[in-house]
Parts: sequence; C-alpha cells; structure tokens
Amino acid sequence: MRVRRICAEQAVAMQDARPDDAALVRAEAAKKRRHLPIRSLFSAAPEVLTALKPCWAMSPLVVSQILPSDEPHFDVVVFDEASQVRPSDAIPAILRARQLVVAGDERQLPPTSFFAGTNLDAAEEEAEIEAELSVDSSYESILEGLQGFVDFRMLRWHYRSRDERLITFSNVYLYDRGLITFPGIVGPDCVSLELIPFAPGHPGSEGSSPAEVERVVELIIKHASQRPEQSLGVIAMGINHANRIEVRLREVLGEQDDGDLDEFFKESRAEAFFVKNLERVQGDERDAIILSVGYGKGSDGRLLYRFGPLNQVGGERRLNVAVTRAKERMTLVSSFSHHDMDPERSSARGVQLLRAYLEYCASHGAELGLAAREIPELNAFEVDIRDNLERAGVPVIAQFGSSGYRIDFAAKHPTKPGRMVLAIECDGASYHSSESARDRDRLRQEHLERLGWTFHRIWSQDWFSDKAGEIVRAQAAYRDAVEAADRADEVGRPTPAPQSPTENSGIEHSPVGVAEVTRVPQFVDSSGADLP
Repeated sequence: MRVRRICAEQAVAMQDARPDDAALVRAEAAKKRRHLPIRSLFSAAPEVLTALKPCWAMSPLVVSQILPSDEPHFDVVVFDEASQVRPSDAIPAILRARQLVVAGDERQLPPTSFFAGTNLDAAEEEAEIEAELSVDSSYESILEGLQGFVDFRMLRWHYRSRDERLITFSNVYLYDRGLITFPGIVGPDCVSLELIPFAPGHPGSEGSSPAEVERVVELIIKHASQRPEQSLGVIAMGINHANRIEVRLREVLGEQDDGDLDEFFKESRAEAFFVKNLERVQGDERDAIILSVGYGKGSDGRLLYRFGPLNQVGGERRLNVAVTRAKERMTLVSSFSHHDMDPERSSARGVQLLRAYLEYCASHGAELGLAAREIPELNAFEVDIRDNLERAGVPVIAQFGSSGYRIDFAAKHPTKPGRMVLAIECDGASYHSSESARDRDRLRQEHLERLGWTFHRIWSQDWFSDKAGEIVRAQAAYRDAVEAADRADEVGRPTPAPQSPTENSGIEHSPVGVAEVTRVPQFVDSSGADLP
C-alpha cells in the first residue's frame, strides 16, 4: 500500500507539472482507433508516462521499437532469465537506463534462435532444434558477457519448493550443493516415477510412446478431479510428444463433458494448466509438474538412445530447467527405467543425468547414487535428546534432510507414514555452524513454519538444568503439531505457498546474479513465447 500511495502521489504531481503532456496522454487513452505509435507518444510525454506506469515489462527484442534512445528515461533496467539473452539483444535496453541489474542462471537454458520459426510444423521445428542446439548452446549470454566486468553474487536461499527433494537433484549434480534448501513435511509422493511397461508394437521411436501419452492424460485428469486447487503443468522432452499429449487430452475432455474439469482447464486461472516442451518452460512454475520423457524402446524392446536435446552440448541445462519447475510435487513418466540405460552408451552429460534422475525419482528422492553423503554423527548432547524423546513417545528422525542444512530432529505423524509434523532444533553442531545469528535464530524457523512445520527448540542449558521439564514440553509440542497437521490435511493443503523473507537472501531460480532483485513478470502466451 505504501508503494502504491507513493506512485499515485508522483503521478498526480507530474500531471500537475506537465498539464499539456498529461492532456495528450488522456486524449490518446480516450481514442478508439488511430492511436499515436507508442514510441511517438513516449517521445512526446516521457515523464508523464513513466510517472503513471513506473515499471515497464517487455521483451528485449522490442525495446528499440517502443522506447526512444535520446536519453536514459528509466532508473534501472532488470534482466530476468538472463542466460537466454544475447548481449546484442540486451544493449538497447541497457542504453535506456542509468543502472543495470542482471539475474540469471548459467546452468539453465542458453540463448536459442529456433523460437523465431513460428511457421514450422512440429516435425520441422524438432529438426530445427536438433540442427541449432549444438551451435546455440555456445552463444554467449549477457549473463556470461558481464562476468569479466562486474562482481556476481550467488543467491543461495531456495524458496520455491515446498520440499527440498524437488531441488536436491539439481543442487547436488549441477550447483555443487551451493543452494540452501529445507526439508518438507510431505510424504513420498513429492517425487515419484510412473514407469510404463513396454508394449510390443508400440515403440517410442518417434520420441512419443502412445502408452506414455495415455498415462500422462490419465494423470492430468486425476489431478484435475482430485486436486483442482493445485496448479499443474506438463513438460514433454519433445515437441511431437507435447503435441500428442495435448491432442489426446482434448479428445478425452470432449468425451467426458465435465463442467468441473472445464473450470480447471480455463486459461484465465492465475496459474493456468499448460503442456509445453522443455525448451519453452524456463520461468514457469506450478504446484505439480508431470515430466514425460516420451522417448522409449524400439520394436525389439531395446532402448533407443535418441534423446533429442539431451544428446546435445548443454543438454544437462535443459534437463535442469525441466526438473526444477515444481513447487509441491514432481511426477516423472517414462517408458524405461535407469536399469535399461547403459551408462557407457552415451557420454552426453544430459543423458547421464537423465539416468541418474530416473533412479532418483524411483527412490522418491532418496537415492543420489555416488553423490550421496553420509549423515553427520550425533554428539553426546544430541544422542541424549534422541533417546529420551523416543522413550517419551516422540518418534524422531535425527539429522533430517538432504542438503547442508538438516533439521536436528524431525518428529513423524503417528498414523500417517511419511508425514512429518514437528521440527525440533537444539543448539548443537548445526546451530553453531550457521553463518550468522539471523540465519540460525530467525530465518530458518520462519521458513520451516512457512513449509508447514511446527517448530520447537531445546536449549542445552535448559536441558541440563531441567531435563524432565524439557521432555514434557517436547511432548506437548508434538501433540499440538499432530493436531495442527490433521486440521491442515482436512483442509487439503498444509500452508500457503512459501514466500521469501522480508530480508531477502536470494532468488530461488537464479543462483547467479549481480544483485538481490525482485522478479520482473513475464507475459507469456499459450505457446510459451514472450510477448511485449
């Protein structure tokens, strides 16, 4: 409200200071046709327009068409998803502002040019991608181009995922465990694998198994029927596969004629349902994601190592984008398992990581292969807490989590397998390893509570001076947490989606950036192409 008030006051003041320019803008707004070109209107009344609309969002490709270059009319230009922006495309926007902020991820999609081919059919577009990926993967983005001139800062705190298993795979294999993530309270379906049995006569030789298409559509309908309050997106690894899923979904919806389902699929929803191939999904996020591999086995039952973009240079960046779009639940659908893939067959990192991700999803996010780390040993203080809580009827898991940050003790729901309810922390080794008092005393607790945990702390001084009293308090906290979890489960969702703290520590999808910035909205049409 404070920002809105300031903007309104500035808009009124500017209209009073420049009445002629304000009159021109009002006249243009009242017209029904034959408007002035936006560039001409901006040249005539730049101060009034920027006062009325202080923030302008557009594709870098249309900046020169809309904004004059006579002087920098904006204080700051912000590039989001900067790994996809070429320096030549960024220069017009940079010239029109006094300061520059770049946010992006060098481990996500590089600049590509095949989006310009809007007149291509699916088969031609697939071939176009194959031909261009090996070239475009080496294009220098504005993100890479600036690294020699400015200091970059790693934005480490990850806020999007309600459970760290949704980001752990990428954190381990692509970010060298550099992201700070937090365990969630949900059960094993947070990350799962739907394995489609091989059906002779229905090979996935064209990157789209018919049986897999059917299963994906079944999962879509099931989600829309059982969890309509949660948003859903479907990512296919190939364009043909994405098109076939969409066509089959339309057929099924036409046969069912269900008004409730129609409501779920409305494009006017805040986070509308989509089906996209992985090249068009960067920047999108949904509560639940279905990632469909599409590629499969030949008629003889042997796996065809035709993985499209994953076979190319930078294929791991494309897989990284696909596997990190979910906020609550990721379902991987595949016609083959990691056991079907020969690790020596392909040296492409994208293909190797696909095999590892199949194994990861099959284990519900528990198996990291050779990248797994041992759980830290408990000290004597922590062992004493664990043993006493167990005897007191509080079932706990010590050192719960998979990243560098683990919850000292996570208490399980007594009757719901996999459902966690209470985070118990003490001032042991993990407490003292935090970089700042703010991290260990406030931010961690706040974020765990946003994820649905009930939080309880045991101080060593209190434990040693009144152990019996601390056990009683822990039992009471556990009972309260179970009751809170049951109430939340009846409603259907644990807690509202997590938001980053007021004192922002980073951006969830932009591990590399020159500053901590607020995300700039992108306008996306149903095909995923950027619009001005």
